[in-house]
Amino acid sequence: MPLLIAPVFNSVSPGPLRLELPNGFYLVSGNEKMYRLAERFLRNEMNENRHFFDKRVEENSLFVCADTPHMKLKDERAMVEELENKLNLASLDGICSIPYVITANPPTYGINYLKRSLEGPQLKFSGQTREVFQSLISVNRPLPTLAFRRYMLSLEKENIEDQLLDLWIALESLFVPDGKKGEITFKLRVRMAYYFGETFAERKRISDFIKSSYNHRSEIVHSGKQFDSVLDQEVLLLRRMARAAILNIGMEGISLQEMRVRLDELLLTGKSYTQQYEPAFFERVSIVCENVTLSVQ
Repeated sequence: MPLLIAPVFNSVSPGPLRLELPNGFYLVSGNEKMYRLAERFLRNEMNENRHFFDKRVEENSLFVCADTPHMKLKDERAMVEELENKLNLASLDGICSIPYVITANPPTYGINYLKRSLEGPQLKFSGQTREVFQSLISVNRPLPTLAFRRYMLSLEKENIEDQLLDLWIALESLFVPDGKKGEITFKLRVRMAYYFGETFAERKRISDFIKSSYNHRSEIVHSGKQFDSVLDQEVLLLRRMARAAILNIGMEGISLQEMRVRLDELLLTGKSYTQQYEPAFFERVSIVCENVTLSVQ
């Protein structure tokens, strides 16, 4: 009998699974017993609405479980949060969360509330999402700490301007930690254009987008300007850029210092990142046309 059960809200797997995780944890789906136990204890605990549980959890949802003897939630909370974060990093579009943990020492059960559930498209644990997640957990891949943390914080923010600011903090930490006032925008435009763009036309679109979005960032910071839904597509593209860069760096296993050296070398060679370094894993993000347009490869 598992000692810890945590339903992954807003997630689904196309079929039953059991995936071993670090530290005695495992990920399951399609297990009716886990689902019924979670339903029994959480349906009434979630006071927003008795049907709220049904909207967030189903039998084919993911469940984080562990049955390590003498497990204490206070010691394992960081692991639960790490698994949630890596599931969200692995997914291109879906957003999941682990707001409750059930601990069991039959016949006694306890419910621990960790955080509010996150909103967004359902996370489908299949295809590349599953492959990337398994790669992230199979090897202890160091991820750029500040960028990773700010990326995850952006998923928790309800205000679109706050999301944009978090994502720009993440991107600045990746691409211009050496930037000084007056040159940050220029370095961002050039480095990100060569990092994501393969052709002159792609680099020009990326550079123009970065300039426009960074101006929005400055308007929010310095004048408190509100943009609301105008920023929806812009924030989506920033999120995909930040996610791709964090993943690429982690999968390649290079330091941020090495990354910055490489970015500056691209300006001398005139090549794109994939042309110059031929990484085994690289997720590209490009702007296909003005004002819409997201392309991830």
